[in-house]
Amino acid sequence: MDKVMLKKWLKSGFVFNKELFPTEEGTPQGGIISPTLANMTLDGLQTMLALRFRKRGISKKALAFKVNLVRYADDFIITGRNKEILEHEIMPLVKEFLSVRGLTLSEEKTKITHIDEGFDFLGFNIRKYDGKFLIKPSKEKVKKFLDKIRETIESNKTCTQDTLIRFLNPKITGWANYYKHCVSSDTFCKADHQIFWKLMQWSKRRHPMKNTKWVTRKYFRKIGNMNWRFAVDYNFKGVKRTMILKRLSDTKITRYVKTQCDANPYDPEWKEYFDKRETYKMLISLKGRESLLSLWKKQKRACPICNDPINKEKDWYLASINTNGKTVKSLVHVSCCRRIYNLNNNEDFEPVS
Repeated sequence: MDKVMLKKWLKSGFVFNKELFPTEEGTPQGGIISPTLANMTLDGLQTMLALRFRKRGISKKALAFKVNLVRYADDFIITGRNKEILEHEIMPLVKEFLSVRGLTLSEEKTKITHIDEGFDFLGFNIRKYDGKFLIKPSKEKVKKFLDKIRETIESNKTCTQDTLIRFLNPKITGWANYYKHCVSSDTFCKADHQIFWKLMQWSKRRHPMKNTKWVTRKYFRKIGNMNWRFAVDYNFKGVKRTMILKRLSDTKITRYVKTQCDANPYDPEWKEYFDKRETYKMLISLKGRESLLSLWKKQKRACPICNDPINKEKDWYLASINTNGKTVKSLVHVSCCRRIYNLNNNEDFEPVS
């Protein structure tokens, strides 16, 4: 660890609302230095476990300890063949490793469990069901998400339908994108069902003198082949459009492709690999929209305004920009769209991401 740079970072303070706050002790809540410190502090744990529990035996039938470490910032999982190894050998080693660095294991968060009983990690429930290994959204996170959706609906009882949709769509999209790589189809459908009935309650409350049929006809409609979509019409520059509440089940489940362990995005030798990986991600997000994919490649995968990459990390738009009297369609970042739109109100932005 670079102790000089670390000391400067710890003493540098942080800026919030254009005001500098000094950090005399500790680290700011949610600051980027917190996971960095955790990663630096826990470096070496995997090497220690690998040296201590490497496979031993002279035959292929010899039993391995099956000790593996999975780590994300200050959260980690250690696997073992049986409870005795974890409890009597690995636990003392980890406590000793942490004590040298001035840390202790949290008694509340630390537990030894069997894979058939399962455990929660980073919002996912990891468990074997009758010998089949499945990763699902944890019940705690599902409840927390639905509570947040109910709170948003309850706190906006008198707002318009399009305003409520604007409040809910980012929350639904973000949560679905986080869990779309695991076994979450059933969870998405059940959560959609609960959101539907909460919206039905919100709709009925606004018209206590109307019957259910009138309320459903006003707030819900058929969109394509999908019934009971919470949607409303609105005007955008004189053009009639429909704003639809997103469903969790609209998000397609896709299996995440792991990054090669040796791949380094800052190493020029790996540039071709990461270019192919980025193209694969955009192919998934632009499936069925070949014209957008062609335009993305034509722009060399970058925003023509800021020259930063157009990828899934930042929201982007399909914008029709008036340049020297010519209207040119380009894929640009949302922030760039807003900045240009404020300068020139004649531009037309069509959101696609």
